[in-house]
Formats: sequence, structure tokens, C-alpha cells
Amino acid sequence: MHVLKSFLLGAVTLIAILGVISISLPRQIHLQRDIIINAPADVAYEQLSDLRNWPNWLPGHHIDTGKSLSYAGPPIGARYNWTSQRRGIGQGIVTIVAAEPPSRLVTNLEFEEDDKAHSTFVLEETEEGTKLTWHFDKYMGDNPVRKFSGLLIDSTVGEEFEDGLENIKKEVEARYVLSDK
Repeated sequence: MHVLKSFLLGAVTLIAILGVISISLPRQIHLQRDIIINAPADVAYEQLSDLRNWPNWLPGHHIDTGKSLSYAGPPIGARYNWTSQRRGIGQGIVTIVAAEPPSRLVTNLEFEEDDKAHSTFVLEETEEGTKLTWHFDKYMGDNPVRKFSGLLIDSTVGEEFEDGLENIKKEVEARYVLSDK
């Protein structure tokens, strides 16, 4: 009986400590990665603003040939819907909510289970080429589990963003070379 009481007291104490720690964790997470693309900003912007191009570079999407895709809408309000059986991709919707060609594109992201986020793509002309920065913002709320999972976003999703940016770079630079600059 004493062992059970000790175990329960330890478990309650651990949960209380984690709860107190979670209060200090941020409700909002921000992730960003960038890359230099050897092409003008308007060429890179074309790749980003046409949602039909996204399966070519969006992490995981370009390798899942069995997913269901649909596109709809004008440039502002354009939507890209996907449904996949592949683990980690699932289903979701990307909607373009703001556009400032060729320097900025803002999207809303909706994933399974009412999970939402925002992505902003910022393009800047530099001496080295076009610097593309991909920002990701997500509200984690007050749920302690979600807040703790937010601590892992940079290490888990960050690598996917780097892969996505490399894929965008390849797509844009290939199109730029083909268009004879």
C-alpha cells in the first residue's frame, strides 16, 4: 500500500510540476528558414503564388503520388486541398490570404482536427540572388501537451522547411534557366 501511495504522490507531483512549467511556455510559436535562389524575385514569386506548383516542393507532398488534390479560386483566396493516406501528410487546406507581388505571400493553413497555422513567404532581392524566407506561426493555446510539443517544432518541422526551400530553389532555378533569363 505504501508503494502505491508513493507512486501516486510522485505522479501527481510530476503532473503538477509539468503544469506549472507549461504556464511559462509560449502560446504562439514562430519558425523561419531562408535560402538564396539564383533567380529574380518575380520568377520565385510565380512558383509560390500558383498553388498548383506546391505539390512539387511542399515537404512530403512531391513524393506521395497517391494523394487527392484540388485547387480553386482567384489569386487571393486560392485554395489547395489535399488528402493523403501517407503518415505525416494527412489532409489539409492552404488558402492564400494576402499577396504583394513579387515580395510577399501569406497563407492560412488548416490541418486535421481543426489545427491551424499561418505561413508567410518574404522575397528580397540581394546581391547573391533572391532571399526567400519562409515564416510559420502557430497558436498553441493553453493546452500543456500542445505547448510542450511546440518546443519540438523547430527541430522537427524546421528540417522539413529546409527541404521545402531546397525544392523551391531547384524548381525556380530550373525554370529560370529554361526561360533563358
